[in-house]
Amino acid sequence: MGVDGGPIERGLAATVVGDLLVNTSIIHDDVLDRDPVRRGRPALWAAYSTECALMVGDALLGLAFSHLGEQSHPRAHQALRMMSDGWSRLCAGQARDTGQEGRTGTSLEEAIAVNEAKAADGLRGVFCLPALFTDATSEQVEAIGDYGFHFGMAAQYHNDLTDVWPTLDRGRASGGDIRRRKMTPMVTVALASGHRDSELLAAYYGGRGEPEEKEVAAVAHLIDHRWATGLRPYGRSNEPVPP
Repeated sequence: MGVDGGPIERGLAATVVGDLLVNTSIIHDDVLDRDPVRRGRPALWAAYSTECALMVGDALLGLAFSHLGEQSHPRAHQALRMMSDGWSRLCAGQARDTGQEGRTGTSLEEAIAVNEAKAADGLRGVFCLPALFTDATSEQVEAIGDYGFHFGMAAQYHNDLTDVWPTLDRGRASGGDIRRRKMTPMVTVALASGHRDSELLAAYYGGRGEPEEKEVAAVAHLIDHRWATGLRPYGRSNEPVPP
């Protein structure tokens, strides 16, 4: 049953479009971040080639627009606009994400804004699309979009956390964000903490070149032990943080 009480089949085409968009963003994200594993299996670029992954991602994006453009519904134009706006914000967020790599002056607010753009804004539109093809009110569509936004933020924070704590299974290789010196929200908090170890973190994140695995492990250890106790994942540790 749809949000308006009608049959859910009306939103099926838009759901397919949303799935195409999500998979496009995943393929391109793995290429940008050079993540070799996705969902416990080799990422598309790692298994075949970067060129192949880019072409497949672009093809899926084209299919998404084509499929949505074929729908004859009073809200089809609105859906197309919502999808294209969300995709544009996602791309802008990805560009800011890569542009902030190694920029140790990045603020917490800037890091959160990147997560909003590259993860949450796109999912807001994906969640709204099926509802637009029902008789859902504008208020209902907006509420669904808000849910999608917060779902996207939660998923992104989960990815940020599991990059540091590999014991939390995510089906991806850990340490990728550290290796690329990404300014995730928790990294900006650690850098701005004023603790003596923040200088060591700043030296690493402001550096250049491909780090060795022992460096990545050392940085993860610093973040683990110097990050605010209350922000650690539940059940990770209850010991006080050393001064």
